Amino acid sequence: MNAHPDYLAPQISRKKVLVVDDHSVVRRGLVTLINEQDDLDVVGDAGNDADALFLFRQNVPDLLLVDWSLKQRDSVGLIVSLLREKPELKVLVLSIHDEMTHADLALEAGARGYIMKREAAEKIVDGIRVVLRGDFFLSERALSGLRETALKRVSGGSVVGAGAIVSEGPHKEPFAGWAVSVVVPVFNSRETLPRLCEQLVCELGDLEQLQIILVDDGSTDGSSQVCAEMHARYPSHVEFLLLARNFGEHNAVLAGVKHATGDYCVVMDDDLQNPPQEVKMLLRQAALGFDLVYSRYSKRHHPLYRRLGSMLQNWTACLVLGKPRELYLSSFKAFSAKVIREVRSYNGPEPYLDAILLRATANIATVECRHQARGGGRSGYTWRKLIGLWLRLFLGFSVWPVRFVALLGVGVCGCGAFLESANPAASLVWLERACVVFLLALIGEYVGRMHLVLNAAPQFVVKRRGLRAAVNLGGVRREMEVDGRYETI
Repeated sequence: MNAHPDYLAPQISRKKVLVVDDHSVVRRGLVTLINEQDDLDVVGDAGNDADALFLFRQNVPDLLLVDWSLKQRDSVGLIVSLLREKPELKVLVLSIHDEMTHADLALEAGARGYIMKREAAEKIVDGIRVVLRGDFFLSERALSGLRETALKRVSGGSVVGAGAIVSEGPHKEPFAGWAVSVVVPVFNSRETLPRLCEQLVCELGDLEQLQIILVDDGSTDGSSQVCAEMHARYPSHVEFLLLARNFGEHNAVLAGVKHATGDYCVVMDDDLQNPPQEVKMLLRQAALGFDLVYSRYSKRHHPLYRRLGSMLQNWTACLVLGKPRELYLSSFKAFSAKVIREVRSYNGPEPYLDAILLRATANIATVECRHQARGGGRSGYTWRKLIGLWLRLFLGFSVWPVRFVALLGVGVCGCGAFLESANPAASLVWLERACVVFLLALIGEYVGRMHLVLNAAPQFVVKRRGLRAAVNLGGVRREMEVDGRYETI
């Protein structure tokens, strides 16, 4: 029997999906994830109600994948409006929240699914397919705590819990075959380090290789001794670097990155405000093909002055680095080996890690992570350090101050010339002054650029290193320990 011609071969029916999320970086990640599926196709993505309604009418999708919170309000109005226009539309709600009332409201509005953004990527895809076939798909906590009105809505239908989706064979994380380096800058945190290392080894012990690099940045509370103890307790995973004095968090992180050997590097604080369990959230997002993944938080447990300092840092980064406004520069992040190489190549004496990262790649994603209260001790950040960090970003990675002075000088001269316009000789003097200010600013521009490159003070000085025993990564066998040796970089 002759084979069927290609044009008679059965075609896979691709379901049309409309993605609505007000975080553009998250939205791009969802679009990439869905378009990788053979049976799904994103026909539009929107960041607000108006754009979503327009794209819905243009493309008439089969499923709406919508974030519960759109610009600080819920998506109930949008869901109701679209279902009024197309009653057979399937709706799956993504949320960072797990309060039961939100799942109830979503179901009562007409949604057929409610799932956490924190769920694994494959569960989001499974949820889309479950909802498309007409069933309900709910996260386990939402399923177990629905109110009576919501239970009546789902009664009589097939309800699938997110935890009930089981793939063939044992579940394997997409990053299970990676070598991952976790860099932890340490400053006066002897209380939290044992718990941090224990939880990291427990959570990430199934990786191909796990490297935890503790960088003690001149602690005075005995943290350096705890670092050595963690190295002795977990010799196959934990390394430590003791710096000769306090160089600052970004210098300490750079010291750790320059010793990292993994396919991906994760940077996290030493205070347990970022739970070690959340490292997998970053790695799952990175497994979608992103070079740089930042965490973001729905609620931050930082004092007011820290939050104000972060706001100033982020606003300045938008100005001098071209950072997207919706991207929060968290200290909890992960980046690929390609970006690691770019970070290592930076030789300036006052590094600002996020500026280096943003220069290295534009392939960036964010993922919602938990942020909790400190596990112990006190924060090492003070107003003085926050101001110093801001000056490092503003003066060390831009020439905006010089440009500001130039514009100010030209503006003052222009005003002077205008005010004395009745006197041609005086106007000429002001014009000459404007030219002088402009030329000085031009020279300052070049001097500023030379300053960014030629200042050769050391980034850090390593007093002692404790390296993992018998580690072979990439065919390079590393020494066990080097004690009593200073290394200047």
